[in-house]
Amino acid sequence: MIIKHAHKDLERNDFDRENLYRSLFENNYSVMLLIDPETGAIKDANPSACLFYGYTKDELLKLKITDINTRSKKEIFMEMERAKSEKRNYFNFKHRLSNGAIKDVEVFSGPIIIRKKFLLCSVIHDISKRKSIENERERLIDELQNTLAEVKKLRGFLPICSSCKKIRDDKGYWNQIESYIRDHSEAEFTHSICPECTKKLYPGLNVNKIE
Repeated sequence: MIIKHAHKDLERNDFDRENLYRSLFENNYSVMLLIDPETGAIKDANPSACLFYGYTKDELLKLKITDINTRSKKEIFMEMERAKSEKRNYFNFKHRLSNGAIKDVEVFSGPIIIRKKFLLCSVIHDISKRKSIENERERLIDELQNTLAEVKKLRGFLPICSSCKKIRDDKGYWNQIESYIRDHSEAEFTHSICPECTKKLYPGLNVNKIE
């Protein structure tokens, strides 16, 4: 009799736990999927998942996670095995929506037993905007570093010929000063002639009239 009552208590506790899980799963604003780690089949999806992926629940339950995740099947099953054995529970993936759009997502996944069936409960967050901002930041950093590298090229000692004023580059070649500066900076040259040189080259020319 005691064993019978204990068994009923266990069944009631299991029922209560499942009802609690069901309430948390269905009413959660986060995208949530239940996945069979053996086959990759999507066994359940909450309303937020349907809204995010653009599928009805019936459509989602006909899919496998390999239909959504853009990685290879081999990689996906390796990651599910890590989640199943609790060696890892955080992942970064790219998921495909029903309209073909690709979203960057972070996934928190861990094992759960529902009706004596071992499944993975995955909570998915869309991080596409964050990734876009991070990528733009990396682009700006690279651009800044490249700009600084260009500026640094004109810093330090430059070997320059005291006669013809050519500059020797780091490969040992002598370059006209105009071409060297143009190749190592954003500067462009327009040629003119200063008053001192005008007097030397054209002594009979009235500089004041030119000015």
